[in-house]
Amino acid sequence: MQLSWSQPCSSGMIQLLLVSNLLLWECVVSRPMCLDIGYKKLFLQELFDRATVIAQYTSNLTMQMSEEFDENFAKNLEYKARNSSTCHTASLTTLEINEQIQQTQSDELLKVMISISRVWYHPLEHLVCEVAARKGTCETMLSKIKELEEKNQELLEEMKGILVRVHPGAEENAYPAWMGLAEVRSDNEDTHHFALSNLLHCLRSDTDKIVTYLEVLKCQVIHNNNC
Repeated sequence: MQLSWSQPCSSGMIQLLLVSNLLLWECVVSRPMCLDIGYKKLFLQELFDRATVIAQYTSNLTMQMSEEFDENFAKNLEYKARNSSTCHTASLTTLEINEQIQQTQSDELLKVMISISRVWYHPLEHLVCEVAARKGTCETMLSKIKELEEKNQELLEEMKGILVRVHPGAEENAYPAWMGLAEVRSDNEDTHHFALSNLLHCLRSDTDKIVTYLEVLKCQVIHNNNC
């Protein structure tokens, strides 16, 4: 016998229909949420991968550029001894010990990296101009300096993108102004060459820090510190 719309349903059938609808609703609602979380994690993974590749490439390029510049313009021991002078990024709160880095919150690590990258904007801008004006500068050296400037800007944008997605609304840290332009433009050849050499050595140190910080940050955010 078929039920007509006018016939009342039993209480058991009503409960069965309600439970079925509830399960169906939970399935419909939960799947997009899971997909959304998975997409966000995958997107973050891609951001970190891109930033890491750029950071590692920049670090290697800086090492090559530093060694090439010293070989061409700063050969004597005096330059090497003086290259221990303080970098203009020394006032930034950076982390040297591995335990300190791992215990630092992800937002603070990101802010430190962004500050380091930002503070290099003007020094690299002038470094390109000064190396281009140097007698004896070859085209490959100049192209590497220009590429360093471009890669630093790319890396900065990637890290800012990560900060926006991992910590929406977080404010970036202040960064110190660069005060070394006078030495870079000095008429004294020794002072001038040392200033350029020292900038490259400091950039090399800072790019290495960013690579290390990114590895720790990726472990914190993507792998929940299970690395």
